[in-house]
Amino acid sequence: MLASKGMLTKDANVLDIGCGPGKYAVEFAKKAKSVTGIDVSPKMIRYAEENAAAAGLSNAEFRVLDWEEIDLQSAGWDKKFDLVFASMTPAINSRTALEKMVKASRGACFLSHFVERRDEVKDRLGEYIAGKDTKAGHGKAIYCSFNILWLMGLHPEITYLDTSWEQIMTIEQAEKFYCSYFGLTQTLTSGQKDFIQSYLRQISEDGLVKETVHAKTALMTWKV
Repeated sequence: MLASKGMLTKDANVLDIGCGPGKYAVEFAKKAKSVTGIDVSPKMIRYAEENAAAAGLSNAEFRVLDWEEIDLQSAGWDKKFDLVFASMTPAINSRTALEKMVKASRGACFLSHFVERRDEVKDRLGEYIAGKDTKAGHGKAIYCSFNILWLMGLHPEITYLDTSWEQIMTIEQAEKFYCSYFGLTQTLTSGQKDFIQSYLRQISEDGLVKETVHAKTALMTWKV
């Protein structure tokens, strides 16, 4: 997609914000001149470095950095990159973070977020624990980003991608995962924890909890 739009070329310098273990950065490095990946997690950066080394790539560097705290001028990153890429990352969570993406690019930008997502197990638990539809809220990030960019005089394009996948965990793993997830926004009561455990055991098969996830992702690109 990026190559077909002329945004990823052999002469491109690419910045991957929230690169994680380097899934995209490694692929970019196979096609571009250089790639810089940043992430707040030292563990993810270590994995990214290992994955790049395993692929025999010498044109990719990875750094532990928080996008919110980076000063582009001090870092020498003002209009440095031909492509600034941010896929499904919480790093682009404000107008300031989005504007910084634009300022770091001299060519193009890419941003992706869910606009719809249905998690069969998590949504059911959320209705009981949070008392609301946990599916609501997806899409606001892209909607707001599109309008901000439009008001900046830019012309973003959006492509939608439908995907589905199955997640499988043991009952113990699932209980820990969902308690941690819902515990991020509230202190769970013993009754809520008991409900999670009871529900997971009820739907489990042979000690495993299977959850099908259906998602629609917006892939937004724009030139600067």
